[in-house]
Amino acid sequence: MIQEKAMLASLSISQWTARKQDKGVTAEVEAKHGAHDAGKFNKALVNKGLLEPISRIVGKGREAHYHVTLPWSDNNERILPSKLFMEYTTTFRGLKSEFDQAVATMVQQYPAEVQAARNRLGSMYNPGDYPDPADIAAKFSFEVVFMPIPSAADFRVDVSKETQDELKESVTKAVVQRQAKAVISCYARLREVVSKLEERLSDPKAMFKDSLVTNISDEVRIMDGLNIMDDPKLKSITVAISDDLLVSPQTLRDNPSTRERVANSARVILKDLQ
Repeated sequence: MIQEKAMLASLSISQWTARKQDKGVTAEVEAKHGAHDAGKFNKALVNKGLLEPISRIVGKGREAHYHVTLPWSDNNERILPSKLFMEYTTTFRGLKSEFDQAVATMVQQYPAEVQAARNRLGSMYNPGDYPDPADIAAKFSFEVVFMPIPSAADFRVDVSKETQDELKESVTKAVVQRQAKAVISCYARLREVVSKLEERLSDPKAMFKDSLVTNISDEVRIMDGLNIMDDPKLKSITVAISDDLLVSPQTLRDNPSTRERVANSARVILKDLQ
C-alpha cells in the first residue's frame, strides 16, 4: 500500500515582496500619454539586494522540495517516499536555518533601508507603504508540514452506510489516480534528462557541461525511493540507465566511440520511456 511507503509533504513559504502599486504615478503616466487601463506602476520599496539572499534560499527550497517528491494534489501537497524522508528533513533543517538567519539579517538592515528609500524614491516615497519594523519579521515563514496519505479504510463520517461506501469508493479512486500520476512523473523525469543527453551526444561537435551526466546520476540515485509503486519496468529502465549511460563526462569528450555508444544506448532507453 502506498500509505505504508510514503507520506504527503507540503512546503509553505511566505515572504514580503516589497512592491507596491503607485496609483498616483500610474494616473500621471496615463494622462501624459492619453491612455486608459494601460498598465500599473509598481514601486520597489527597498533595494533589491536587501531581499535577494532570502529569495535565493526560497528558490533552493522549492527546487529541493520538487526534486525528491512526486505530484499528488493541486494544493501544494506532494508525495514524499519514506526512503527519502531523512534526506528531505536533513535538507530542510539546513535551509530553514539559512532562511531564519537571512531574515534576521534583513530585519537588522530594514530600518536603514526604509530611510534610504526617502532619497531613492523621491516624491514617490510614502511611509504608509512600509510595515512597522517590529512586524516585518512576521511576514516571512518557511515551514514543511507532513500528513498521511488518505485511505478509504480510515474514512469516518456520520452518514448512511450506502453514502459511506460511495465516499470510500471516491477516495480509493482518487488515490489510485494520483498513484498513476506519480508513476507517470517518474518516467517524465527520466525522459527529460536522458533526452538531453542523447541530443548533445548525438552531435559529435556539441559541447556540454558535466551536469549533463551528473543530473542523470542524481535522478537514478533517488529513483529507487520515488518508485513507490515498485513498477518493474521503471526499475529495469533505471538499471539500464545506470549501466549504459553513466560514463565520466571527460571520457565522453575524449573518446568519440564511447560517446557514440552512449548516445545510441540513450536512444534505445528513450523508446522504453515513451
